[in-house]
Amino acid sequence: MTMVTAYILIAVTTILVTRAYLTATGFPQVGGASLHIAHALYGAALMTVAMVVQWLFLGRNARIVGIVLGGVGFGLFLDEVGKFVTKTNDYFYHPAADIMYLSMMVVIIGGNLVRFARRPTAHESLTNAAEIAAQGLVTGLGRRRREVAMTLAARAEAGGADARAVQAVRDMLYACDDAPERLPGLRLAVSAAVPGPVTTVWRSPIVVSLAGWAMVAVSLETCATTLLGVPWRPSELLFGADGGGDGVVWVSDLTYLVLGGVSFVLAVIALVARRVTRRRRPPPLLPLRLLLAVAVSFTFVGAITDFAQFGFGALVSVAIGLFTISVIAREIRGIQFHETRSERTRSIRL
Repeated sequence: MTMVTAYILIAVTTILVTRAYLTATGFPQVGGASLHIAHALYGAALMTVAMVVQWLFLGRNARIVGIVLGGVGFGLFLDEVGKFVTKTNDYFYHPAADIMYLSMMVVIIGGNLVRFARRPTAHESLTNAAEIAAQGLVTGLGRRRREVAMTLAARAEAGGADARAVQAVRDMLYACDDAPERLPGLRLAVSAAVPGPVTTVWRSPIVVSLAGWAMVAVSLETCATTLLGVPWRPSELLFGADGGGDGVVWVSDLTYLVLGGVSFVLAVIALVARRVTRRRRPPPLLPLRLLLAVAVSFTFVGAITDFAQFGFGALVSVAIGLFTISVIAREIRGIQFHETRSERTRSIRL
């Protein structure tokens, strides 16, 4: 998971927890009779603290603290966007959910596009390795982070970076103390707590097939019912067919007509290609990556219209889409685990 993705997930969680708390407590206001201290102010304060922490302290722990505080602050700020875009300070403004969603998509897609747009040059690889080494001198390095840094240094050397500079970075990495890897340990603990049958089913390739073909069926049904003008799309059956007004419904119909048709064709191609190549060792990743791209686009592009049309109810369809994305991504990670070290290092981005 990238830092940008973690930041947005924390912000989303903050919004959901805030909305749930306010609903449960009857929307209390802080400030007494004459003042209303909006929680957007707390959000802005937390984002400021997050920046100051990263200015004052070195190391990965400081970065993690900054991401957590900044994510919570961003979520608190966005939660009140309805007040800032309406003259009546309407916290329950219907399109506020869509504004929040689009804001987060811009951050997460933009951040990851910058990260994955191109492979780092030799000097950028060396700089990334040096940054890891500098953090490691402060907090120590876990085995995985040390291996990534060494791989980056080797890539920099192979790309023509100065050999003395590469050796200096390696010397810094050797000087770093060992540190426990808390996140992998947490993952192992969570995996150990999950019942065996659930883990077996979750890891089964059949789950990916079921999720993929379910997406094929939903995309075909979505395209066909939109084309025929029948309000039977899954989101309309869940939330009702008249949300958002005529203009929003027209845009939603046009979006789902194109999105459903394209997703159906590409998902079928990906699933058939995965079936044909399943006996290769290791299986090729291209069909799964195509299927993952279809799942991501169908979930997140479709969610734009669902949020505009149905508000926060669209979280149901997003949750289903995220499940499909997660099972496909899990199979990709499983195949990548068996790749050689040189094959894995080609995908490193920092």
